[in-house]
Amino acid sequence: MNLAVEACKLCGRAHFDALLNKDGFDLARCRACGLIFVSNPPTDEQRAHLYSFESGYHAVLDVDEASKAFHEREAALNLRVLRRHVQTGRLLDIGCSTGIFLNAARASGWPGQGLEYSSDSSKIAREAHGLDVKTGELRADSYPPNSFDVVTFWDVIEHLPDPLATLSLVGGIMAPGGLLVLKTPNADGLYPRLSLRLAHRLGFWGHAEPPGHLYQFSVATLTRLAQQAGFDVVAVHHQRIPVSYSFGSVRGWFRSLKWAAYCAAFIPLVWMGPLLRQGDDQVLVARRRSERATAGPGAARPA
Repeated sequence: MNLAVEACKLCGRAHFDALLNKDGFDLARCRACGLIFVSNPPTDEQRAHLYSFESGYHAVLDVDEASKAFHEREAALNLRVLRRHVQTGRLLDIGCSTGIFLNAARASGWPGQGLEYSSDSSKIAREAHGLDVKTGELRADSYPPNSFDVVTFWDVIEHLPDPLATLSLVGGIMAPGGLLVLKTPNADGLYPRLSLRLAHRLGFWGHAEPPGHLYQFSVATLTRLAQQAGFDVVAVHHQRIPVSYSFGSVRGWFRSLKWAAYCAAFIPLVWMGPLLRQGDDQVLVARRRSERATAGPGAARPA
């Protein structure tokens, strides 16, 4: 295992188990807390290139109709989940890309702001859609205290080099009792968990997407992350990642006998997962803890 990470970013321990190598990146699991992470993450320069149009990142998101429609459907689903918990408020969407979710929120009466690491994507959000979007990563001076009632991370937290440090900063810009929403793949979902058992034999684990995804969170590790950052978890919604995203089009399922067998074995688990509260996608909703409150057990309520 190529180990550039000295300690777990969640619990601080330094004892890891190697899982597998994918696309030149080593996946490891912390023995203490169970967090799965890339043990040889890309450098800052490599990350900057990764999230540029030059590398292909979201380069056609605003012009390709199929890609745009896919993300608009996801944005509508995200907005429905959010409105189960709050109807309006001062919104910040971190990792907003070209602003598709912010557009959907604005159309529903949520005039929000965005923060996007990619300069190419954030430029589209500002210039093509007229959205209030900053470029860069969240820092202590990015926004004044008490600026937002809701902060969302839609498929973003797994991309961050230090999720705990970022969420700790989020608490400083939110109103007391503000709502945090984290959507990310669930490494302990039915499909990811069972397919990982065969990963060494097959030399493949479809769930992980390094180097973009630096972390693979379970409900347990995501809950711990939110709690350590000063939030109390109020709900976890189990969802499924679209089958077309994880396995490709139906025609592609039959590109080889081995892949056809893999699809036949695991696609049903993707559909079953949310029904068993073991979806391969999760949305964790948490509230900013009162400064005088102490951290409780914070058990998540599945939904």
